[in-house]
Parts: sequence; C-alpha cells; structure tokens
Amino acid sequence: MQFPYGNAALTLLVVSVLTGLGIGIVDVRKATRLDKPDIVFATFAKDHLPAYIPAIEKFEKENHCKVQLQYVDQPTVKGRLQAAMQVGAEVPDMVEILDGTMGTFTSGPLENVGFVDLTEKIKENGLADKLVKSRFGKWSSRGHLYALPHDVHPVMLAYRRDVCEQLGIDVSKLTTWDEFVRVGRQVTKDSDGDGVYDRYMIDLPADGGDALRLLMLQRGARLFDDKGNVCFDDELTAKTVCWYVRQTSGKSKISFPAGWGQNFAKTMQDATCLFFICPDWRTKQIQADVSAVKGKMALMPLPAWEPGGIRTSTWGGTGLAFPKQGKNFDLAWKLAMYLYYDPEQLGPRFLDNYILPPLTSAWTQPQFNEPDPFYSNQRRGMEYIKLAPQVPDEPAHTYAQTALGKLSEAYQNVVLHYEKNGDDGLEEFALAELKRCAERVRVMVDRNVFLRTDDRTSKGAAK
Repeated sequence: MQFPYGNAALTLLVVSVLTGLGIGIVDVRKATRLDKPDIVFATFAKDHLPAYIPAIEKFEKENHCKVQLQYVDQPTVKGRLQAAMQVGAEVPDMVEILDGTMGTFTSGPLENVGFVDLTEKIKENGLADKLVKSRFGKWSSRGHLYALPHDVHPVMLAYRRDVCEQLGIDVSKLTTWDEFVRVGRQVTKDSDGDGVYDRYMIDLPADGGDALRLLMLQRGARLFDDKGNVCFDDELTAKTVCWYVRQTSGKSKISFPAGWGQNFAKTMQDATCLFFICPDWRTKQIQADVSAVKGKMALMPLPAWEPGGIRTSTWGGTGLAFPKQGKNFDLAWKLAMYLYYDPEQLGPRFLDNYILPPLTSAWTQPQFNEPDPFYSNQRRGMEYIKLAPQVPDEPAHTYAQTALGKLSEAYQNVVLHYEKNGDDGLEEFALAELKRCAERVRVMVDRNVFLRTDDRTSKGAAK
C-alpha cells in the first residue's frame, strides 16, 4: 500500500514516529533492558503491572525467553501506535488497549487493520465458549475479532450500609429505578434549613458521562446497533436521557456529582451520597482511597428499569492485541494465554485488583468466594459473578467517540430545556435533539466507504 501523501510526507512521518514513540514509554523491568527481548509487551494499565511482573518472570524461566514489559501512557497507545503500524516502524509484539479505542485502528479496509485477526485462532482454541460472550463485541469490527478481552466489569451499587440502616432504607426492596427514585426523593433534603441539601441518594455526574452511557446499556439503548447503524435517537434513549436529567437537575434531583479523588472520598466518608455506581475495578479504588468506611459499605445490584429486568451494566475494559509487525506471534500468544486465562493465576490476582476475568472456569477459584470485611463481609467476587452473564454487549465502532460527543451535546441541551421549562415537552425535545445529533454522526459514518457492507441500511453504514 502506497502512502497517499507522497514520499516527502512519508519520510517526515517516519522520523516523527521513531523519535516520538519513546515519549511516555517506561521499561518496567529494567533488569532486562540490556538483553534483547524476544517479546515486547506494552500496557497502559498501571494497575495490571503488579500481577504481570512476577508472572512474566516465571514465564521467562519456563520458556527460556526474555520479555520486555513497557508501561505506555494511553495517548501513545492510541495515536503513535497507529502511526507506527502505518509506516512500518517498530511496534510491540503485544499491546493492551483501552475500551473505546479499537475504532481508531479499524477505520479502513479490513486488510489494512494493523492487528492480527484473531477470529479463527479464538475458535481453534475454544475460547469462544470459555469466555463471557458479551466481551467480544468491544474488540471486533465487521465480524472480525482483533483483541482478547481482559475483563468483564459488571456494575453494582456500593452504598453506605450503616447510614441506610439508620434511615430505615431496605435495599432489598430497591429492585427498580422507580422505587429507587421514590426513596431518593425522601432521602435527598435540606435537614437544617440553610438552603443546601445535606444528603443525596446517589452520586451521578452532572454531565452524564460514563454513568449515562452505562444506564443506557442496561436499558437496552446503544449508540450503534449490531450492524453498525447509529441508533441513539430512539425513544428508549430519549426516555433514559430525560430520567437522568430529572435526577441530576432541578429541585427534585436526588444526585450529587462526587467526582473523583479527594472529593469522591469526602462525599463517601461524610455520607453526602449514599449510593455510588461501582464496577468491579472501583471496589479496589474505594478500599484504597476511603479506608475510613471499612465495614460500613456494602454492594447491591443495580435496580432494574422494569420488574424482572437485568440488574447490571458495564463500565470500561481492556483488550490485548497483536500488531502484525510483531516478531514472534506464537510466543506472544502463549504469553497472552498464560497471563489472561490461566485459572490458577486469576484467583489470587482477583484479590489484588478486584477485576473479574472473562474466563468462566476461573470463577471456581476459592478467592472469588472469600468474604470481604471492607464490604460488610460480603463475598464480593461471587456478587459480581452472579451478574456477569447479564452484562450487556457494547459493540466497538470507528465513530464511537464521535457518537459519544454528539450524545453529550444533545444531553446538555436537554438539561437547559429542563431548567427553563421543567417537564413541559421534555421528552419530545430530547428526541428531537437526539435525532439531530445522531444524523450528524450518520453523515460521517456514511462518508467512510470502507465501513460499508452489502447489508448496509439506509440509516448508516456497517461498523
């Protein structure tokens, strides 16, 4: 494939890639720096490193090889890796990529995707039947799989058990969002009359953010359908957006935006909010950052949108991809199977990072059934395992970030309408805004001829 902008531009791009790849890259295991590695493994996930380092050392001894483990910041992975693959520069043999970024690498023809197509490999190894099936969509494009799923990330609610008991809140009855909101209206109030609410039912970001998206997923509303058509301008999405706006804006809101870091910790410690959206990985953050609430917290499934509906969603994810320019795919694949899908490692690793792996046979390891004193002696692993089969699929798409941006635009306009007009015409306005923003995304998708397939509909191109 020829570079479309000429040899001079190609030369400049090669130089910039080769000089820029080193920025933001740290050789984690400096002891191997002087040895020419057989495999280079790059990851953006700093929290994964403590588990990977001892496992890789054992793998090296058993396979008589050298593995260089690199910690790479996320912008480097998303931007420079794609450029390096396009110009034929040196790349890692295996690389972890963040949820939502696969579309960066699959925007062109399938034959030009820089990652090894793992579709048949996964079938040959039986992984299609061994892993949680909903996790494959994040790493696929047009029916081809380009990365191995690292996690499941079911979502629950973490809540201040002690305060809920003091207030007489029976969480076992909070089975639907309607009931949750009803109780939230009673809890969220100004107790001392100073004009400032003293307590809120739940932490929700005012801008929607990831919380709105995961609640849409739980309800069955997505940005794109299974054929890659833009679909976030349906009535289900409009109803979800309006529900969210009512809980985060106006006098009847039940939420407070706790944010992250110290603000989040203080909100939880002071019980300013009682409930917090909590994927598996966030249980680790809470335990590390808010130690004062040990034994005062507990976990419960998300309330369902309808009685008997699913009671979880998903937030985030990591995939492991193999650039085609890698030197030793067979050895890299062997390392991937060892790090990602060795049940004997996944049990102890869960106690370190609290991340539920997608390998269902690993869930029988005793560590997943251990009571956790921080969360009122609940068997935290089993609580998330119960919900894992319900985790909704979220297909990857080249224009996923664009769609999220337009969804946010529509959401902000709905907020302004609600603050000015209340419920008067709210859902009609929301649906109109979503249609306007979705149409903008459709235009962009439709221009990308590489994403079109024979079963393309009139509402957009296939993913």
